[in-house]
Amino acid sequence: MNIMSIEDATLMTTEQVKCMVAGKGTKISTVTFIKADGSLRTINGLFRPSSHIVGSERGQMQGEAMAARGQIPVYELSTKRWKSFYANKVVEIK
Repeated sequence: MNIMSIEDATLMTTEQVKCMVAGKGTKISTVTFIKADGSLRTINGLFRPSSHIVGSERGQMQGEAMAARGQIPVYELSTKRWKSFYANKVVEIK
């Protein structure tokens, strides 16, 4: 297992992150990013689950607000919950 420390972390550009997220589609991804408190976090999840979830108007507004702040939603498989991270704080996407 390769464990990365915060000192070794090199951030991806926002453009690189957006391209990787778009390219992953419905495939499981592993994202490592820097949390607001400065620690590293890794999430295994999906950017677009394959189910055909129909979002409400409130959910669509929330998604637009998140995008405006630079946040990217990800469905974490272990907790079965939606999480998010900032595109400018990503270290790695696999």
